[in-house]
Amino acid sequence: MAGSARTSKYPEPLAEGMCSMQEQVAHAVAPPHDDEAAEPVRRGDEAAVLTHRGDEAAALDVLWRVFYAPDGRTAVCPGCAEARRFHRVSRRRAYACDRCGAHIYPAAATPFRRSALPLADWLSATAIVVESGGKVTPARLARALGVGYRTGWRMRERLTAALRSDGDARQRLEACAHAWRRPEEPGDEALVDALSPEDRIRAAACRVLAERGLSSTRVADIAREAGLSSAAIHYYFKSKDEVLLSALCWTGEQLHTGLRRLTDEPADAVTRVRRLLDMSVPSDQALHDEYLLWLEVWVRVRSHPDFLAECMRMSRQWHEAVTTVIARGIDEGVFRPVVPLAELCDRYVAMAESLAYRSALGYEGFTPERSRQILARFTAEQLQVAPGALDG
Repeated sequence: MAGSARTSKYPEPLAEGMCSMQEQVAHAVAPPHDDEAAEPVRRGDEAAVLTHRGDEAAALDVLWRVFYAPDGRTAVCPGCAEARRFHRVSRRRAYACDRCGAHIYPAAATPFRRSALPLADWLSATAIVVESGGKVTPARLARALGVGYRTGWRMRERLTAALRSDGDARQRLEACAHAWRRPEEPGDEALVDALSPEDRIRAAACRVLAERGLSSTRVADIAREAGLSSAAIHYYFKSKDEVLLSALCWTGEQLHTGLRRLTDEPADAVTRVRRLLDMSVPSDQALHDEYLLWLEVWVRVRSHPDFLAECMRMSRQWHEAVTTVIARGIDEGVFRPVVPLAELCDRYVAMAESLAYRSALGYEGFTPERSRQILARFTAEQLQVAPGALDG
């Protein structure tokens, strides 16, 4: 039930609220004073940054949307290994899956995951550091937040180190800063704006292209769904075909995240294969849309060689995940495959894709439930486990 505390096998990190040994050493050697000559953040900017200060619920919501669930509701569940709806857990910095109860702690994906300081203070600090280009002084940061000098110094060091890194981590922090600076409460529109325009286009294209198909979709349709102008679409992408491939990659990234969690989790071998089966047949909207996008891409592979290369790359990721899941079960002595591992995985992928496309296209008699049942019985035979052991 939304808002209720639930016990989960995914506990909040025990180190929450503790500093690492390196951070303690850095704390101890912090300079006793700071040069106040550089004043890159204006007083008015600090006031705008601190609008939400003290609102922990709003801070957690920003992290949740930027790092995991742009719509505020749906994320890849570490337990189900697929997209699920989540609800906020009371008295914890966490959200729980509506289906299995697995918890996600948004702060765990940030540089301040082990800090006992309020999340609102960290987001305010992030916004100030980003605005200053990392040049804000510890003393100024400490005064703005109402914390001690050493705390301000430690916060600045941790944030500037993260912002110096390349790639997704830095972009996510900048998105958090953008969302937190807005004067209104960080609702859906504010946090969608926090994503890069390119990512907004990719996410919007997934929804529109899966619903209408490429031939019936105009650039203006994608722009309207993304809340951008048609000119913005043309700025990032040369054609609708390029938008299509990027949208497919977007959905593939979400699936790959779920696969990584599946291959890393400590569940027993049979449970892991059950979850692999769930990810193989389009039983939810996100996976259904992905298979429809694949069909659109395949039509254009012959005229776009780069499409083929990307399709092969994504297929290899899927095959490698299947191999990893089954190989662990073999190593644990649970599975006794009827053919060598490589051939077995080829068989699984071929059968799964055939059933998934029939289900996505609406073939008579190939509902998601029946398609999964067929795949489960086939897989059980190939692994020599009890009939029905892999049924959902």
